[in-house]
Amino acid sequence: MFPTLRIGDSLNVIAYGDRKIYPGDVVLFRGSGHDVVHRVITVNSKGIITQGDNNAGPDKPILPENILGHVISVQRGNRTVTIHGGKRGLIIAKVLRIKKALSLKISRMLHPFYHALAGSGLFRIMKFETQILCFERPEGTEMQLLLGKRVIAKRLPGSREWKIRRPFRLFIDETSLP
Repeated sequence: MFPTLRIGDSLNVIAYGDRKIYPGDVVLFRGSGHDVVHRVITVNSKGIITQGDNNAGPDKPILPENILGHVISVQRGNRTVTIHGGKRGLIIAKVLRIKKALSLKISRMLHPFYHALAGSGLFRIMKFETQILCFERPEGTEMQLLLGKRVIAKRLPGSREWKIRRPFRLFIDETSLP
């Protein structure tokens, strides 16, 4: 449900009781073996169709009895953020999907230019205070490159390649990383 919900958010969920479930509502429901938070897309005779705001397609229909509640807000740090449902929620979800699709198209168009620019080393004269954190995982060691508190690159266990977030590839010389 990113960017509507973020890691570390505490959900404020209320039971539906006798209230009606509307398309656009963000619901908590029992998935296969775990709880899921997604937005209701359609309510029909086959069940309730949900989809995450960041997902490409809808989920399988769920039954009303599998819904645990309606997410009305989240606690994010020291502030409360309202999670909109209903028609407003549908509009928000549509805007997020359009934004993601446009970003993907623009990214694909600029991809060759960006990688050529990153490979040129033109911006590497700028120096940043970074640090590397190592985490022991069952599969091996995961490394993360931090700029302040922000993770800008990762090297997953078993991989020899760093995954560097845009636009930091322009400034980081991957060959200098362990």
